[in-house]
Amino acid sequence: MFITISILIISIIIVLIELPKLKKGGTKLTWIFSILLLMGTSLNIAISLEASIISPLDPIIYIFQPISDFLKENLLNKNN
Repeated sequence: MFITISILIISIIIVLIELPKLKKGGTKLTWIFSILLLMGTSLNIAISLEASIISPLDPIIYIFQPISDFLKENLLNKNN
């Protein structure tokens, strides 16, 4: 619980320091900063709570593994 509160306090400090500088850059930059900070904060809290987080590579493997298997079978069988 202490780690979660620490992460939130650090995130709030980052917002207080960086947000005035980002407002000069426009709303798009502010939104991107906010989204990335929210994602980073939530992932850090999840890691500190030892939640199971899937790897970004898992969905890619799930999509491309059947294609890879199909190509391997077809390429290997054509040589025989």
